[in-house]
Amino acid sequence: MLASVIIERLMLKNLQEEKKLIDSWLLNFLTSKEQEFKQQILAKEAFIIIKDFVTSGKTIRGSLFLLASKTVDQKNYETNQVDFLAIASALELIHSSLLVHDDIIDQDEMRRGQDSVWQKYTKNALKKDYKNPQNYGQSMAICLGNILNYLANEALNEVSNLPKTTVDKIRSIIDQEIIKTNFAEMLDSKITLQNELPLENEVLQMYLFKTARYTFSLPLQLAGITNQLNTSEVEKLIDIGEKLGLIFQIKDDQISIFSTERESGKSFVSDIKEGKKTLLYLTLIKNANQLERQFINKNLGDKKINLENIVKVQKLFDKYTSKSFDETIKQLKQETEIQIEGIASKSLAELLKKILDFNLNRKF
Repeated sequence: MLASVIIERLMLKNLQEEKKLIDSWLLNFLTSKEQEFKQQILAKEAFIIIKDFVTSGKTIRGSLFLLASKTVDQKNYETNQVDFLAIASALELIHSSLLVHDDIIDQDEMRRGQDSVWQKYTKNALKKDYKNPQNYGQSMAICLGNILNYLANEALNEVSNLPKTTVDKIRSIIDQEIIKTNFAEMLDSKITLQNELPLENEVLQMYLFKTARYTFSLPLQLAGITNQLNTSEVEKLIDIGEKLGLIFQIKDDQISIFSTERESGKSFVSDIKEGKKTLLYLTLIKNANQLERQFINKNLGDKKINLENIVKVQKLFDKYTSKSFDETIKQLKQETEIQIEGIASKSLAELLKKILDFNLNRKF
């Protein structure tokens, strides 16, 4: 256990070091873009929100890309660091775009320990006595999310030293992956709002493409491509990324049910209030008795659920899902460890082991 804690702290330190570099690049880039669009009446307010939002997260995707790139080939990283920072920053801008829209879809009022973007605009509208403040807030946030997506494309335009064929390939891979991510977001909405229970393979596909691939497979794949690894090695990184991402998402589901707002940075017990039909939910419904299922279905998805019922729902999740998902995570861990053993670069394999351990032990 002590070794896991040490590895987790080292991994956090490494991620934070890369985050500092990415945040610095992003703030300089966004400041220049703010100047470029200064004649747009709403640009100043938008860029204040954008700068705060994109630098307030954990920056996992961009940092993972940098860490993997550096680990594969330190010399290549040093030669192309500015280009790599642009790619890492583009990943973070895309991630922020997806989160802004996701919070509107899920009606989440909190993100990263503060008001979500649509909620910030809504509160501004309330102060100024606008008509229909929530509609205003969500409309503005949709536009801001779109702007973030196009700013990511602008960030990729800053790549100047890598071969054009490599940059074109990076753009194509990112575009393909984010299209799949948006389809998974659509699937998430369908699963959440439909009356019938989803199939397990539907939930797994949603997990795979909404979180796992673009959070882990994509940064690892891009690190492989920018360092000219062979196709076989890049495919291995994609597969490992999928397993790492599934572990990450299962842990995220547990955090969303059991963690406090302060710990998770999201709305308190957000998945309970949203009625998310996660793998945990499917396992719970499968194993609960009839009275428990009635109670769950009555309270899950109730945004005004009281604390007493929240605690009861949490206890049911703990009773029926904890053991099952401990076993699931254990199996995924074993499969990932086997795949990591097949990575040619020993230093990269060591990094992947640390990332695996970080995912297994994370609390936020």
